[in-house]
Order: sequence, then structure tokens, then C-alpha cells
Amino acid sequence: MHSIFHLVFLFGFVQGRGTTCCTDGWLAFEGSCYTFGRDISSFTVAEQYCRQHGGHLIHVDNAHENNFIKDRLRDLKSSHYWTGLTDEDIEGEWNWFDTDSNATFLNFYAGYGHNINLDCAIFNYGVDFSWTDNDCSTANAKPACERSSETCSCESSSANMIVG
Repeated sequence: MHSIFHLVFLFGFVQGRGTTCCTDGWLAFEGSCYTFGRDISSFTVAEQYCRQHGGHLIHVDNAHENNFIKDRLRDLKSSHYWTGLTDEDIEGEWNWFDTDSNATFLNFYAGYGHNINLDCAIFNYGVDFSWTDNDCSTANAKPACERSSETCSCESSSANMIVG
């Protein structure tokens, strides 16, 4: 009886934590899924690409998430990638495009983040994927997309899964 209690407790604990899945080539990390487009585009076209794939341009909440993304981008090599960050409305006031919320975490490379008429942020491969501000209408970066992960069963074999 004692062993059955522990087994039920352990199963309930693991099951309660939940398993998150990312399908179709998306990568799982702390409740979100990420994918990276292959074609260089403008900010607007990149956002459209992400929306067509069920997400939005990446919204980075903290240094831990930023480091995860930068590690993936280093694997992809030399390309710039769009973030979902813009200061189009008020210069120097950076907001996330998907929620129109003020950014509480920023990772701009020294000297960037306040250039007039450069209103969208990219992960810049030239500075180890730190952020730089960029012209939103110029097609010079690839989409970096994020969407919420889904809860799935452990039997799912075609999904990228993490527990947590």
C-alpha cells in the first residue's frame, strides 16, 4: 500500500507539471515554441510569416529566454533575425508588437536602441546576436517566431516535448 501511494503521488506530481509540445519543427522552451524563417524580409512581412504559422515575432521576456534564442541563432549562422520589438510610436520607447506592451527586458548592443528612424529591433549576427535597431521597411532580416506551446500526452512521438 505504501508503494502504491508513492506511485500515485509521483504520477500526479509529474502529470501536474504538464508536458508542453511544439510540433512541425518548432523548438520548445519554457512554455513557448520557436521557429526561424529562411527568407530575408521586412519587419511587416516577417510578422505576416509568423502569423501564417500560428505565431508572432519573438517577444523576449528575460535574459534566460534571450540566451536560449541566441544559442539557437548561433547554430543557424550568419543572418540577422527580427524581434517583435518596435519604437515606431515614440522614439526610444520600445514596445512588443504582439501585445503593444512596454519591453521590460532589453539587450541592445552598446550605442544602439535610440537611433532615429530605425524603429525595429533585430538579433544582429555581427554583434553575437545582441539587438540593434533597424529600418522596419528594409528587407534585411529573417523571421524569428514564437507561439504558445500546447499541452500534450507523453505518447506523442512527432512533437518536440519538454516537461515543465
